[in-house]
Amino acid sequence: MSLSYNQITAITENLFLKTLADNIYNSNAILARMSRPDKMQLKDGGVKIIAPIINSEPGLGGSFSDLDALDTSRTDNITAAEYEWKQYYEPIRISRREMLQNNGDAAKLNLIASKVKIAEKQFRENLADGLFSDGTGNDSKDITGFQAALSTSSTYGGIVVADSPNWIAQIITGATSGTAEALALSRMQRAYGACTQDNDSPTLVTCRQNVHDQLWALYQPHQRLVSEEMNQLGFENILTFNGIPVVVDSHMEAGAMYFLNEDYLFLAVHREENMRKETIERLETSNSMLMRIFWMGNLVCNNRRYQGKLDDITVAS
Repeated sequence: MSLSYNQITAITENLFLKTLADNIYNSNAILARMSRPDKMQLKDGGVKIIAPIINSEPGLGGSFSDLDALDTSRTDNITAAEYEWKQYYEPIRISRREMLQNNGDAAKLNLIASKVKIAEKQFRENLADGLFSDGTGNDSKDITGFQAALSTSSTYGGIVVADSPNWIAQIITGATSGTAEALALSRMQRAYGACTQDNDSPTLVTCRQNVHDQLWALYQPHQRLVSEEMNQLGFENILTFNGIPVVVDSHMEAGAMYFLNEDYLFLAVHREENMRKETIERLETSNSMLMRIFWMGNLVCNNRRYQGKLDDITVAS
């Protein structure tokens, strides 16, 4: 006797969907880093995601002598940024016809495994695209990603640049802005230094493969250093710069390198919508069953000043 829809649903949830969240998060290097326990914050709800930020405005205290009058004005170096919840989903649809064409229980399970694998890949691509976006895609329904955090002019987290001019990212362009230049270690060091203040410095560099290839060539005469931290996440042979990993990602902006300080970046994800699975065993309007995966959250940066971009890098065509 062949498997029923109910049995297929149970097997799918127990065998394939149980590890789906890990498979999505861990199959992309940046997502893997952002989904670590210290980087993902599970939220219980709220109209918006609220994140306190600490700006760089000077305080009111300082040196004094004996009976000098002390300023008792209220200081307000801590404010809050607000981020919209962004929602993603991916369907897994299996028709009765497909089930009949795959004769035998083993064939049916192979079919389901393939469908789940495709859904995992598509979900990962959509999340990664959003992570690197400016948040304006699909009528501003996409994740408010790195490009938004790295902007020096746009409102971010509900905070207008003019209201907090010290809370913007560091952008290093070519000698003439908009004119591409070859990648050089000195240019990378300039970007790294711009994002550094005291003990705060970038923890990650990311770029496309063609930019990474140029870094590889610059390192070629020297011993290349490999990130042990990324090895532990399952990604091997990741180069480092100043001891931090340089990660290739195809979703990255072209002709640029991002210098990110992950101490001020995290994924805010709704606790009840973190790869939630929903199953409709029989659709009313078609002879098929449907499973859907849901996610709700956003990328949050609570200090843009420590994030940066090296722009205008010449790339091979």
